[in-house]
Amino acid sequence: MTPAVEVRPTRVRYAVLAMVFSAAFITYLDRVAISVAAPLMQSDLHLTQIQFGWAFTAFYLAYGVLEMPSAWLGDRWGQRRMLIRIVCCWSLFTILTGTVRSYGALLITRTAFGAAEAGAFPTLSRALSRWFPVAERSRANGVMWTGARAGGALAPALAVMLIAAAGWRWSFAVLGAIGVAWVLVCVFWYRDDPADHGGVNRAELEIVRVGSTPPPNESQRVPWARMVSDPNMLRLFTAYFASGFGFQFFVTWMPTYFTREFGTSLTKSGFYSGLPLAAGAVGCFLGGLIADAITRRTGSLVLGRRTVGCGGFFLGAAGYLAAISMHSPEAAAGCLALASGSHDLMLPVLWATCTDAGGKFGGSSSGFINFASCISGVAAPLVAARLEQIFGSFNSVFYVAAGLYVMGGITWLFIDPRKSIDS
Repeated sequence: MTPAVEVRPTRVRYAVLAMVFSAAFITYLDRVAISVAAPLMQSDLHLTQIQFGWAFTAFYLAYGVLEMPSAWLGDRWGQRRMLIRIVCCWSLFTILTGTVRSYGALLITRTAFGAAEAGAFPTLSRALSRWFPVAERSRANGVMWTGARAGGALAPALAVMLIAAAGWRWSFAVLGAIGVAWVLVCVFWYRDDPADHGGVNRAELEIVRVGSTPPPNESQRVPWARMVSDPNMLRLFTAYFASGFGFQFFVTWMPTYFTREFGTSLTKSGFYSGLPLAAGAVGCFLGGLIADAITRRTGSLVLGRRTVGCGGFFLGAAGYLAAISMHSPEAAAGCLALASGSHDLMLPVLWATCTDAGGKFGGSSSGFINFASCISGVAAPLVAARLEQIFGSFNSVFYVAAGLYVMGGITWLFIDPRKSIDS
């Protein structure tokens, strides 16, 4: 009798993870580049700091308003169709940012950019929940957010080089073209259901099906009332609201902070601004690994995710407070790197918990939670600009960010990652 041959599972899910990583990378590459170009754009367009703060805010306002509807469409239409729409449109408006000649045109373009990008991360996270078993989702989300932070970390240096070579206008055209290339891969290769992908064998399909939830059918509606009133979802909402204010400083005013506080050049401010986001990339990668490792070691999903969630917030607050007393750009960048890297330990854990909590409506639940970050994101650029204007320093912003991080850490003590609105 011929012994059964064990078929090794294919590894297509890791190629999907690489595609998600690259999408997240491009997202923050495009978002952060404008913060580096901000001083030149302010000069060319004759804008005040408050006016440019409104340009930052316009993005997050549109992004926040459309985040939940776009995440819902991702659940309803499928992730592939939605991602093609999202990345195509945000790439177009990245390119158009380089064509603006007036304050009004800048506001319109940035508003359209925010509307286009809405729903990107909930849709990407839901895609991962369909391609990875539940025990690997924290790590998978960690890789996704590592891509986002890596894009943000490299954006300052890349933007400085592009601006030096071709000016700030053409730099946006180059960045937008990168997103168009990603769309072509999504169109011709990616599939929502692993069973529909020709490269996936039965052995890998059995792996990815562990803990998976099917997409909703056409007759099923998103249980919005249950979602927005569920205590666990509201705690996640609060935690992500606390996260948003501090993070927005890293992708809006940080280059300006180094220029104003320490008199650094554009090149040096771009370098220093990349360090905290690079630390964030490391934090995102390690956060998922640490949470999954604690879960495996203790058998407790609650302990694994809660430990990382609380610890990340509290260490992040310490980094922001330490930066206040620094007197050199190198020391300030180191403290802000601690704040960013520690905070981002928490990020993949929060997103894995959001997606799991939503069940078959994981995209919609992630959109609801991400809306909380959008609320603080809308306020953060303007509040930071106003605080700097009143107190003459960005240190006042750091006190606010640290206080919110402490609030987020306390909130994580009460989040239960085992609970789902499907339960």
